[in-house]
Amino acid sequence: MAAECRLTEATSAPTVSTSLPRARTLLFFVAVAAYLTSLGNGFAYDDNWFIVGNPVVTEALIADAFLEPAWPDAPQGVGNYRPVVLTSFAVEWAVFGGDELGFHVVSVLAQGLISLLVLALLLRFVPLLPAFLASLVFAVHPVHVEAVANVMGRAELYAALGYLGACLVYLNWRPAGGLRRGLRLLALAALSLFAMGSKEIAVTLPAALIALELFRHSDAGLRQRFREEALTIMGLVAVMALYVIVRGEVLGTFTGESASPALLGLSVPERLLTALTVWPHYLRLMFFPLDLSADYGPGVILPTHSLTLEAISGAVLIVALLGGAWLLRRRAPTVSLGALWFFVTILPVSNLVVRADIVLAERTLYLPSVGLALGIAGMVHHLAGEIPMARRRVLLGLFAVFVVGMFVRTVTRNPAWMDTYSVVSTLAADHPESWLALRARGGGLERVGALAEAGDVYDIALEFAPNNYQLLVEVAGFKHRIGDHEGAEELLARAIQLLPDYSVAYERLSEQKLLDGDGRSAHAVALAGLARVGSHRGLWALVSESYVAKGDLDAAVRARRAALGQDSTSVSDWTRLGDLLELAGDTVSAEAARAHATSRP
Repeated sequence: MAAECRLTEATSAPTVSTSLPRARTLLFFVAVAAYLTSLGNGFAYDDNWFIVGNPVVTEALIADAFLEPAWPDAPQGVGNYRPVVLTSFAVEWAVFGGDELGFHVVSVLAQGLISLLVLALLLRFVPLLPAFLASLVFAVHPVHVEAVANVMGRAELYAALGYLGACLVYLNWRPAGGLRRGLRLLALAALSLFAMGSKEIAVTLPAALIALELFRHSDAGLRQRFREEALTIMGLVAVMALYVIVRGEVLGTFTGESASPALLGLSVPERLLTALTVWPHYLRLMFFPLDLSADYGPGVILPTHSLTLEAISGAVLIVALLGGAWLLRRRAPTVSLGALWFFVTILPVSNLVVRADIVLAERTLYLPSVGLALGIAGMVHHLAGEIPMARRRVLLGLFAVFVVGMFVRTVTRNPAWMDTYSVVSTLAADHPESWLALRARGGGLERVGALAEAGDVYDIALEFAPNNYQLLVEVAGFKHRIGDHEGAEELLARAIQLLPDYSVAYERLSEQKLLDGDGRSAHAVALAGLARVGSHRGLWALVSESYVAKGDLDAAVRARRAALGQDSTSVSDWTRLGDLLELAGDTVSAEAARAHATSRP
């Protein structure tokens, strides 16, 4: 490590100082250029719920961004806590008037800024040339497309922005005095909260700072440095604990994410085996990102119930990653740091520690890929002193081809996130075995009247994803529409058993009972939902309709008022209340209810 640092100092000559601004300019230009084709994108997939359909964003209810789950109408105990991202979206919605272009411009500029931060971080460990080359890989890496070209990926960008900012403050600002040390801790705490308020992956920041300290060159010994930084690390751990407590209060749980449907029903050993099978995909996506996918659920990646070759490969990769970090810690320390960075930052979403809400998503590799940049920078720096000049030129040419290939793949991948149709159609073309692609195909076949084929496709999707709540509910609706009422009820019952605290399956089953003329059963299902989910507008509305079916108009009116008690802005409920009051003979109250309905915006 000492030799590496001497080389760094030796290259801090005037040439490097004049080259650094050029390197920064070129890096920012390349990072932005790689994503210019994303500026034509609109809101796609989850953007429609998280942004367009979210009153916190569209009505600038910024206080609610800090007091409520990020997902609108998230059930108690699930969802996520993203106040920083929601606040940004609310401001952008007001500034850009809901125009998608403005949102995408912010994401692209953020990618350029983060690439500069990656360069600054690498320069703490290697000279300019290896740092610049590795930063180029980060700037154009295709695995980042989901984070940059899809507006919802902003959570990854802002988390990385705060995370890298905190790392640079930690490394570059080493005050000796008490006041300056306190100001440094305040800056670190603010950046930490910004990162965690963007995405939960940032809870790994204290561990990342410890890893940076292990490889940071200093005249002081390691023990002395850790003694000096102990209060700083403990302070950040306290900030993290405060964030976890606040998040738990808002969501009603400390984890706060519903588990991935692919992991539901798995034992802990089965979950760990499934998590291990993902590691070969990490390796492929980091170094050979040709095959990209918007979905890695079943059947792209299937749950694992026994020890398979893929699981063994994943375990070997983890051992190789950590073992390599240990073996190279003196010979190529920056490579070791990169391996540690990747392992630390991927853990929260790896399903090795806690269940995540995904098996794998390309966006979650955004911050871990900084570890790849560290590793490449360290390897380039290490090899530069051992390879003859002629071979260096050849390797530099091959590296340029590698970067250009990544740039082209990113440019051509950006339009896959243009809108929801583009996301699904691209997924169906690239990975027709995905349950999402199968669900979309089933819906398309139903729309053109090919009901038998649609049923077959839906059945295959259910074979791949038998514990997917959303799929169970949607296929139940299809079966009810084609007259298979028994099959529909069976699927909805499975959905209720799977996630009994979610309201949707209760609502759909109650609605189907009403459509079948079974008001008594519809009433029982809606009440069962209320007992488990809690007071819910849609369920109270169904209770009201079940009373109508039984001819009890007074009870129907009371239940409809209970629905309005959950959402007094519901136009449909005010209108229906007016109809029920009219039927009950109370014309004055009926007119008042209808007046409420027409006065709603």
